[in-house]
Amino acid sequence: MRRTLIFIYLFVFACIAGAQVSDPKPIVSIYDEFDDGLFGKSRYRGVVVSVKKAAFARAETLEVFEEEETGFITAVIMDHRTVEKLHQGDYALPFREEGDMRIYTYRAEGLDISFSVEKPQESMIRMVSDFYNDNDRWHDPLVEHYRDNYVIRIHRAENIFDSWNEEITYNEAIVAATLLGDKDQWLWGIHDGVDILNSGF
Repeated sequence: MRRTLIFIYLFVFACIAGAQVSDPKPIVSIYDEFDDGLFGKSRYRGVVVSVKKAAFARAETLEVFEEEETGFITAVIMDHRTVEKLHQGDYALPFREEGDMRIYTYRAEGLDISFSVEKPQESMIRMVSDFYNDNDRWHDPLVEHYRDNYVIRIHRAENIFDSWNEEITYNEAIVAATLLGDKDQWLWGIHDGVDILNSGF
């Protein structure tokens, strides 16, 4: 009888453990303590926020409202080869033109992001350069990496953190950009991306 009870206990425990293991893993993480003026870069990387896929399906999609500029610019890199395929229509994303900006929309499984890509402005290049000014090994390669590639500007994203505000906050824009960005982000303080255009969501 005791053996039977032990067997039942172990079976139930294994089922519970299996259910916990099958719980979906976070699909994206960001450093959530970025400084103003650093385009989403975190100095200390002390706070990491992770988001599971289900959170996007429950969230409301909202436009980014910025009085001075359109969208939130980030220091999240998208490789120039991905951008080339994007412009050529290889990903078949719908887009609209706003001035000299082409704004793409990515939709999949509850996710709805509008974004554009652009060459980093000199203010961003200076930020990267200043931060690595004392590092002879990484300064020049990192600055060149930013000059050679593109950064992501978010125009619409998922309101996953502060839903009661009914607006997109900068950390929500960083989440969206990190979903789109390269899996290997070189800048210390920008979390590695997901690269959903090439790897899916």
